Formats: sequence, structure tokens, C-alpha cells
Amino acid sequence: MAAAAPAGLALAGPTAVVLAAAGDVRELLTRTELDRAGALRSAGDRDDFLAAHALVRLCAGRLLGRPAQGLTVVQSCGSCDRPHGRPRLVEAPATGISLAHTRGWVAAAAAPGVVGVDVETLDGHPLDRRVAEAVCSEEELVAVRADEDPQRAFLRQWVRKESLVKVGAAALDAAAGLDIPVYGQQPPRWRGWRLLDWGGERAVGCVAARVEMRLRLLG
Repeated sequence: MAAAAPAGLALAGPTAVVLAAAGDVRELLTRTELDRAGALRSAGDRDDFLAAHALVRLCAGRLLGRPAQGLTVVQSCGSCDRPHGRPRLVEAPATGISLAHTRGWVAAAAAPGVVGVDVETLDGHPLDRRVAEAVCSEEELVAVRADEDPQRAFLRQWVRKESLVKVGAAALDAAAGLDIPVYGQQPPRWRGWRLLDWGGERAVGCVAARVEMRLRLLG
């Protein structure tokens, strides 16, 4: 009998909670990351960026049993020399990592192999039907429109697609053509990828990975 694949870990929570748990982020982040955060005009955007980059270290550290302070996260782009793109761990290149931040919330994931995570806040705004039609399949649109909270239903689908984009399984400009399962109606799998969803009153998120994932919500 084959051994079960090792599980990955995902963490998510409000930005303020994560920053409080991380302590002094200057001891965790690289100079490049701190400079990128400092270039953001909004204090809220800076906090979200710092919290996400700290959380991905905390997440990977828990998975690997190593202190977060000893983990270096780097990002590179295949199209330019700017420090963005899929993040990776210098000290553990076989461990995949992913991070996401939105207004007031952040998420991170770590797993053997490739992993992708996304999170979106629920701001109370009504569904933008033009956006939904641009990124949802017909099956998804039917489900979103029929839901008692169409905006939440749309974001449930969106975070699934974004997590799959981050693992390289799909392209964002082809989002409407992705035949991903409708949340709550079909099994949370897509072409071999496991989809782990979460949601509360303030945010929804999803992580995509080949292995089983464990989730912990902070705050």
C-alpha cells in the first residue's frame, strides 16, 4: 500500500492579527521586500504586503519545523528583472509556497510541490455583472445569479480560479473558459488539483495543491 502524500499547510487571517503574531517584520523580510512595501502609497496596502510576506514564512516554518527567521523568500519574473512572480524558498526549494493579500486580509500556503492560494474580502458591494460575465463560465453564471448573495458566490469561484492560475494550471486571461467545479455543488477538485475553500463573514479564500492541505484561520 502506497504511503499517503504529505500534507501541506495554509494559514489565513486579518492583516492586523498576522502582524501582531509575526512581531518585528524587519527581522523576517529581505531588504527587497521591505523596499517594495515602502514604495506602496497606502498604509493599508503596506501592512497587507508585509503581513502576507511574513505569514508565508510562518506557514513554511510550521510545515518544515524550522524558525521563520531562517527562511528567505525570493520572487523573480521570467519576463522582466523586477522582483515579482511566483515566490520560492531559498533554503527549501522543493517546498512550494504561495501568498496573497487583499484589503485587510492575507493568506499563505506551503506544501511539497507547487501550491497556489488566494483570498478576497467581502466588502458588501453588489455583484459587478460585467466582471462576472468576463471571468465566469455559463454554468458558473447560472449558479452565481441564483445565489442569495451573488457577490459572495462570484468571489468563491474567483479565488478558485486565481489559485489555479498561481499553480500554473490556467491563464488568467482565459478564466471564463475554465470549467472549474461550482462551489457547493460539485467535488472540490479540478484535473488532479485539490481545492480547499474557506470563508467567513469578512473574506473567502482557496488553496490549490496536488496534496492534501490543512487550514488554520488566525484571529
